[in-house]
Amino acid sequence: MRPLLLAGTALLALAARAAAAPTVMPASDARVRWSGRTSAAAGAGVSFDWEGVSATLALQAPWTFLTVNISDACAGSPALGGGSRWLVSASPASPLALAPLRRVSTFWSGPRVSEYYMLSNPGGGCDPGCSYGGLTTVTLTRLTESRLSLCSAAAGLTVVSFATDGAFAPPPPAPPRRLEFVGDSITAGDLNDGAGDGGASPAQCSNSAGNDDITLSSGGRLCLPASAGGLGADCTFTAWGGIKLGVGAEWGMSALYPFTFSAGGRDAYAPWAFPAPAPDAVVVNLGTNDRPPPGDAGWVDAYVGFAADVVRKYHRGANVTLFLAYGPMTDSYEGNVRNVTAQLAAAGLRAFVLDLTLPHAMTGCYGHPSAADNVEIAAKAKPQIQAAMGWAE
Repeated sequence: MRPLLLAGTALLALAARAAAAPTVMPASDARVRWSGRTSAAAGAGVSFDWEGVSATLALQAPWTFLTVNISDACAGSPALGGGSRWLVSASPASPLALAPLRRVSTFWSGPRVSEYYMLSNPGGGCDPGCSYGGLTTVTLTRLTESRLSLCSAAAGLTVVSFATDGAFAPPPPAPPRRLEFVGDSITAGDLNDGAGDGGASPAQCSNSAGNDDITLSSGGRLCLPASAGGLGADCTFTAWGGIKLGVGAEWGMSALYPFTFSAGGRDAYAPWAFPAPAPDAVVVNLGTNDRPPPGDAGWVDAYVGFAADVVRKYHRGANVTLFLAYGPMTDSYEGNVRNVTAQLAAAGLRAFVLDLTLPHAMTGCYGHPSAADNVEIAAKAKPQIQAAMGWAE
């Protein structure tokens, strides 16, 4: 009878833990490390709508579940898919995670549901080969580009809280390097082939939220630890598919860039504070949608003004290095980018050209980089950035 008693004791212990009230941690708690453009919300929540915003937290064993409470009132766009898709990544990771990205699962949020399961660890353990014991670091990343979710000041997106039957602990500190990526659909990771699951499923070429995955963009790859081929950086993304620079009265990134929320693009609201510390470097990739002809003085002047404002106005003169990229879909504006970079350098700013071209056509949807292309692009960009920044592995 003793084995039965032991089994019964274990079941009672699990039942007691399951019945216990979960520990709830507000999203604004100091034990949550946020990356990206965010704003404080009522009730200790955190609001945002830019793609690539992430929350990192840690769980101390034993625990059996982790959930997140999300208030998603964004209008969405039925024609383009709408909604918000989220990635859960964890370390140590389960065998189901896609190494080295530590991807565990993705899920969608919407207006009818508020509580979502992020991670399950039944019985305080998991299948053979995984390790959710000790301290588990979990990151929640918004994958959907804001032009598709159509958030607004009145109907927005807020992460309210996290809950577990275990204990929350401070997460590991943020990486010491900081990068910011600014651009269009290339930067946003739009139209990767099967981006929702790391390329494991057939290509889905509808221009929808299901094709967004910032973590599989070339910038997302550069943010990975050095052991996974990246630069080991904490990253912010400011990307909007189809956007141009904005020359003269034309709307573009120069008008959208200063805001915490991108909303409907032209209806941006709530200026961002650009808190310290500033990024070590800002990578800007604009020009693919403009296709300025060689020697386009108006475009060059507008780009010089915008790039200078990024450093002097928005990051308040911090020691920020600018990387002005061209490619990977075309190099037709390379000469203009080199002209812009030269003028910025002559004005005393640290500015470098970043070549993102590949020796073959892009293999993603609608001529965009695929997840595989982005691995190549990041591998080409990495030594260029390292050389300029003096960064070793």
